[in-house]
Amino acid sequence: MVFMAKSPIPVLFDARMLGFSGIGTQVYSVLKLLIHRPEVRLTLAGDQDAIQKYLPEFSGEIRPFRAGIYSVREQLQFPAPRKGEIVHSPHYNAALKYLRRSVVVVHDLIHLDSQEFSNPVYRLYASFFLRQVAAKAGAVATVSNHSKERMMENFPASKSRISTIYNGIDHALFKVPATKDLIAFKKKYKLKRPFALCVGIGKKHKNVDFVVRSLKTLWDGDLDLDFCIAGTSGKLPGYLAEALEGFEHSSRIRILPFFENSELPLLYGAADVFIMPSLLEGFGFPLAEAMACGTPVVSSNRSSLPEVGGEVPLYFDPEQESELREAILRILENKSIRSRMKKEGPAQARTFTWKAHVDALIPLYEQVASGLPD
Repeated sequence: MVFMAKSPIPVLFDARMLGFSGIGTQVYSVLKLLIHRPEVRLTLAGDQDAIQKYLPEFSGEIRPFRAGIYSVREQLQFPAPRKGEIVHSPHYNAALKYLRRSVVVVHDLIHLDSQEFSNPVYRLYASFFLRQVAAKAGAVATVSNHSKERMMENFPASKSRISTIYNGIDHALFKVPATKDLIAFKKKYKLKRPFALCVGIGKKHKNVDFVVRSLKTLWDGDLDLDFCIAGTSGKLPGYLAEALEGFEHSSRIRILPFFENSELPLLYGAADVFIMPSLLEGFGFPLAEAMACGTPVVSSNRSSLPEVGGEVPLYFDPEQESELREAILRILENKSIRSRMKKEGPAQARTFTWKAHVDALIPLYEQVASGLPD
């Protein structure tokens, strides 16, 4: 008996966010593996220069597509898939006329859940597209069970076609740094005192102003702990600049410069405690990255973060300042907790890999492809 090898599934992947932060990190990490998978024949839709810059090893077809994210043009100009070709949309702003043949990734429902997006236009846009995706997409993938549950609560039509595929992190990059490298890093950036760290703080739901308010009481009591804020390239978002205006302990707060990716593990590893204070997250890359680097972590107990952190962090209610203060002090004062986190953090982070993510994507591609007309 002769068995015929399966033909690769033709996939048209919207790669416009390649090079962006956030969702762009996921797009890059997935494509870096997917372009080598024999189960798919990949075509990328996006900016040719960006694709060649970030994925120089990609030898497949590039279909030029430069319409702005969330624009009307992206709906009108999305390249038409060929016969038998499915579409991968890395965000809910999927091409509506091709939803039946699409795998759509939904990261979160922050545009609906967060008060900072109170503009009715934002909310109507998000609600409309998510409802269309829920009802018509060939398959929907969320990056956490929290996002899956929120999707099903808001759009019950998604229940029959939705699954969770966790994000991964780059384990070749994010790992426990060598002591000598940490010493050199601290010297380079003049990190002479113990410090707590937050990263990725651009939007109000990241809740970093809450951390400042919580630390004030500890600083009033002369706690020897600075607070370093990264991910702003030295410029604070408006909500945080307001919170720090005239702040009496401003000398204890450092706004760090931009870091290359190669230095991020050193930044995490140099911190005495990493704080993840978000009110809302779809996944929570910084928490996973900090754990991978062996850093003691305290985390909000909201949304997806307990899924990512598992049993490793000390959790707190991100609206109760006393709980955050208690968690920070427990880590600073308890060597056994710090030792446990240094051991268990990397192990928990290793449960999130991009290979597992791509392995789970391919059956969704097969599922959607099998439903296409001949």
